[in-house]
Amino acid sequence: MRNGVQHMSTPTDSTKQEYIAVIDQEAVTDEVRDIAVNYDPLNRSGHEGFHVTDDGELRIDDAKVMREHKLVEKKIPNDAVRIVPLPTETGQLVHQYGENGFRLYDLPAPSDGTVVGLLGRNGIGKSTALRILAGDLVPNFGSDGQGGWGRAIESFRGTTIQTHLERLGDGTVTTVHKDQRVDSMPDGDAETVRQLLAGRPEAPGLLDELGLRSVRDRSLDDLSGGERQRVAIAAALMADADLYLFDEPSSFLDVGQRTAVARIIRDRIREADASALVVEHDLMMLDLLSDNVHVLYGDPGSFGVVSQQLSTREGINQFLDGYLTGDNVRIRRNSIEFATAADRAFADGPPLFEYPTLQKEFDGFGVSAHPGGISAGESVGIVGENALGKTTFVKMLAGSIEADDGDGPDDLTVSYKPQYITPDGRGTVRERFASVTDVYSERFKTRIRDPFDVEALYDRSLDSLSGGELQRVGVALCLARDADAYLLDEPSAFLDVERRVSLADRLRRFSDRTDCPVLVVDHDLFVIDRVADRVIVFEGTSGERGRAHSPRPMREGMNAFLSSLGITFRRDVRTGRPRVNKPGSRLDREQKADDEYYVYR
Repeated sequence: MRNGVQHMSTPTDSTKQEYIAVIDQEAVTDEVRDIAVNYDPLNRSGHEGFHVTDDGELRIDDAKVMREHKLVEKKIPNDAVRIVPLPTETGQLVHQYGENGFRLYDLPAPSDGTVVGLLGRNGIGKSTALRILAGDLVPNFGSDGQGGWGRAIESFRGTTIQTHLERLGDGTVTTVHKDQRVDSMPDGDAETVRQLLAGRPEAPGLLDELGLRSVRDRSLDDLSGGERQRVAIAAALMADADLYLFDEPSSFLDVGQRTAVARIIRDRIREADASALVVEHDLMMLDLLSDNVHVLYGDPGSFGVVSQQLSTREGINQFLDGYLTGDNVRIRRNSIEFATAADRAFADGPPLFEYPTLQKEFDGFGVSAHPGGISAGESVGIVGENALGKTTFVKMLAGSIEADDGDGPDDLTVSYKPQYITPDGRGTVRERFASVTDVYSERFKTRIRDPFDVEALYDRSLDSLSGGELQRVGVALCLARDADAYLLDEPSAFLDVERRVSLADRLRRFSDRTDCPVLVVDHDLFVIDRVADRVIVFEGTSGERGRAHSPRPMREGMNAFLSSLGITFRRDVRTGRPRVNKPGSRLDREQKADDEYYVYR
């Protein structure tokens, strides 16, 4: 049973494994149709398998897909047809986007007075689940046209989800949904923050807690990404609702803001005795924010399955292990291991380049940096709150901004990935890579193309890519250029947990193999902890003045950074993964008393 719904067990015998066909109709050509129809083992034996409809689409009934169809997939020269094995338990098919389209199995369960997290890869159905539970998407239970709230209620009868679905069906439940995209704010007629929040119930202290009082009269168009995110969170929490849904609330926020938002959401949900569901890729924020989690697994873009509900600690650990014990399903071939900074073999050799004291003044803001040196082959994390000048510092090193005092390294070629990647829509991904490197060289294939999984995007235009895809391309383009050093500004934005782990590991491996230093600005402590040999810590007053210290060893630098935020950091006893202590907890108090904000091992 999962969520009170009986599940069919699929035998582990590979000959009885269930499969589905995922068909990208836009990629289907006459050649693909011919291969699929002519090589289908069912068609060859006189039965109907792959067939072409009157309107030219390639189709096959789900019930007829079998392991032997993998032979057809292998003969097709692109990804137009994929034969995907389902996990051993699929659960209740809740929604499907067209015949042979993405399928979502089961739903997460809201619970009064608690925050439930949703954890999984991009394209696995998390946002679809939120839309259904928000009432924005009516489940269709497949492509038979027999969906609707009535069937949803019947399918989940006897579960905690039933009551919520009944209230969605009769309109007696109020939901509020903070969307993943904060570049399109709600209430389109509003021009300022004050106008956007006008008419909502008073929420004492909320604007101060979110640091928004000073921007109340600012135009929505003039807000930074972090300000827009906090305004969207405030707008959601000020609504009087039974269920609050937050899709990636940490995006564009710094570490201190993420911690504050986690606490604010938890406190508001408990005070209102409401429910909340949160999609989040920052594991430390998810740990702080959630009471329980559902893991979503499957094949991105093909199908997603909602696991049974787990405690936050067990859910994250099992997700990283790659095996969900309660569901008896392996969701990843390998587990994600955690080597701490103390275990890394980094030789602190002589600096490859040095930089002097740097200073830059703008109208109402200034940033300075203590001198430092960066060694060959090391990875350096750059941490600090928003609006302290981290990006300006990176640009001064890269030479794209001229310092008022001091000069960046002489005769140093720097490749820079900016914080915000704006596609210009000109040409394909392949053409963009070809403009900076030889895409046919073995060096490019082994160091960039394959590790960052960009070949599948070659024929796409830049303006057609999702945020995560664009980020991968931006990082890969930065590393594909010939340079002495590489600077990446917030490379984990829009990436899911698995992509963030892969990113950190690939960056370290790149710096090791090329002997070129990699500097990374990021707000995800999980990424910094995994990628960095040393850190550059920024301090100061946000929006007024920032100061960068010289590079420090991880333990010293992270301890100074976290102590300035009042945050303590520990390692999970079983897995060694980094975790942030809940403020005021026993471990939090003990570590602060020992002045040990960052547990090194």
